[in-house]
Amino acid sequence: MKRFSINLSSNSSFLKDHLKLTINQKPTLSRTNFANQGAIGAATYFDPTQPVTVDSDRFGGYYEWLNGKVPNALATRNPVGMINMRSDVGNVQRHLGNIQIDYKTHFLPELRANLNLGKDIAKSNGEVIVDDSAATNYTTKNKGFYSEYEQYKRNTLFEFYLNYKKELKSIKSIVDFVAGHSYQDWYFESPNLLQYDGAGDTLSALPAFPFNKAQNTLISFYGRLNYTLNEKYLLTLTLRNDGSSRFAEDERWGLFPSAAFAWRIGDEGIFKRIKALSDLKLRLGYGETGQQDVGANFNYLPVYTQSDDGASYQFGNQYYYTLRPSVYDPTFRWESTTTYNAGLDYGFFNGRISGSVDFYYKKTVDLIAEIGIPAGTNFKNRVLTNVGSIENRGIEFMINTVPISKKDLTLEVGFNVTANRNNILSLSKVANDTSIGNQIGGILGGVGNTIQINSVGNPINTFFVYKQKYDESGNPIEGEYEDLNGDGTINSEDLYRYKSSNPDLFLGFTAQLTYKKWSFGFLARAVIGNYVYNNTASFTAVQNAMVPAPPYLSNATSNVLETNFAQPQYFSDYYVQNASFVRFDNINIGYNFGKVFNGLANIRAFANIQNAFVITNYTGLDPEVFSGIDNNLYPRPRIISLGFNVQL
Repeated sequence: MKRFSINLSSNSSFLKDHLKLTINQKPTLSRTNFANQGAIGAATYFDPTQPVTVDSDRFGGYYEWLNGKVPNALATRNPVGMINMRSDVGNVQRHLGNIQIDYKTHFLPELRANLNLGKDIAKSNGEVIVDDSAATNYTTKNKGFYSEYEQYKRNTLFEFYLNYKKELKSIKSIVDFVAGHSYQDWYFESPNLLQYDGAGDTLSALPAFPFNKAQNTLISFYGRLNYTLNEKYLLTLTLRNDGSSRFAEDERWGLFPSAAFAWRIGDEGIFKRIKALSDLKLRLGYGETGQQDVGANFNYLPVYTQSDDGASYQFGNQYYYTLRPSVYDPTFRWESTTTYNAGLDYGFFNGRISGSVDFYYKKTVDLIAEIGIPAGTNFKNRVLTNVGSIENRGIEFMINTVPISKKDLTLEVGFNVTANRNNILSLSKVANDTSIGNQIGGILGGVGNTIQINSVGNPINTFFVYKQKYDESGNPIEGEYEDLNGDGTINSEDLYRYKSSNPDLFLGFTAQLTYKKWSFGFLARAVIGNYVYNNTASFTAVQNAMVPAPPYLSNATSNVLETNFAQPQYFSDYYVQNASFVRFDNINIGYNFGKVFNGLANIRAFANIQNAFVITNYTGLDPEVFSGIDNNLYPRPRIISLGFNVQL
């Protein structure tokens, strides 16, 4: 990628600093050569014993498994050829800017008015060219591929608020009030340009629509009151009224209040006498938030879509496109989360030791999820809708310490831990005691296979698998599972809920050491109790995956040597693994040269390592998988940065 950008900023003040004007503009031009990401999977599965290139002019000189004179349709393509024989170059023109006006009124200096106008506009275009000798698009009839694409995006922001802040000395109070309105609109448009097989000489398909267009708008009215009494008692009240175009008119608006109270207990007489205590504050909070960012802009509307070539209807010798209804839910509405929390902030020895303890409870209702529905009730067997509720409860503890604080030596150490439990309270619009739940978590292998289930009384993303049998040596027995319901038959009735992708504990560690002009630090995280389904192993670590169609060979993970499975066993709990880990996210070291060149500059040298290393017993590629299903074939990169910071 090549990118050229300019940052322009202007800060002006008028009317004796009562009026401030800030203008920011950032135009950007970029040109990107997009690689064929399918080559990542191909590099994983391609037979590693074969050469990359051969002495031939066919297929660009890259080795390919052949069926006669054409590439074998079942074989993996050469990953190097996939990259080098495909060109996908895109150009983007983007302009990001905003104008902010802040006015402190003359007639009431405590009152400020703030207006922010912003716009983010991007135009892009590009073309995809696959060489006519490339194996990826080579058939007996057509060779190569050509297409063009264009895109236009616009994000518009309008926000205005009034802020009144007044100190009332007579009653030892401070009042800080904000009331505002915001409008944000997202617009997207992309024409469906023609695509061609070969070098632009054979039309591959007519687009169903001349262009794709999407738009959604979010409008908000909000208010916030901060009240402080005697610098010890703090009260915050907020209220938001949000309207989203993603919902039907009767469901469009959501009202979300919140309240928080804090009491500086350390300022009370009994605690003031404790010399070691430097801070102690009690916090209580309640709040409601809404979720509408689900990607579906018209889920509540009955929309008709035009069929593609394969679903056209024949009258005589002419084929006609049809219009078919899409699934929709006219009652689609906001997802809402209510949170209660209580916390205690503490500090000792003038801040040498500080931290907090928090307890929280969250309940989410009207969950937005895609669920299966009975046949004939809509125009598809699954619909995005509001269904059920879920709860999360937990505790968070944080401590920061400065164990060493001297002239030439300082050490700062931090630690935090969070324990969280979640539980599904309901998962249907009506009570249904016979429902097993909503099966989710699509996996590689088979058609429509899922490995997880959401069901009442269990955590989200619980794995739904068979209980594997093992031999006397502890090796899994292929196709042998426990008959959990005792009916003498192994079928879907023997699937059971086993573990979840949700961790029991989250831990964080930080340390920063400074010695004279040297500095050293690290940031590490630990996640305990999370389980991951190793989909890469279940998909590739079987014998028939290595020899799917002789003489074509494919690669496999070394796990096949442990299981000796001949056929895939996708639903075995053998592949659900404990993925607890410790990850060192960042390690840094630096040296400050101080002022150099007769004091004209201050220079600091540094070295950083991001994603330095991971400690885990998980056998897959990466134990940190939010969904709990590991089929990502590309490793998380380790980034090493060396450089200098120069201040003039």
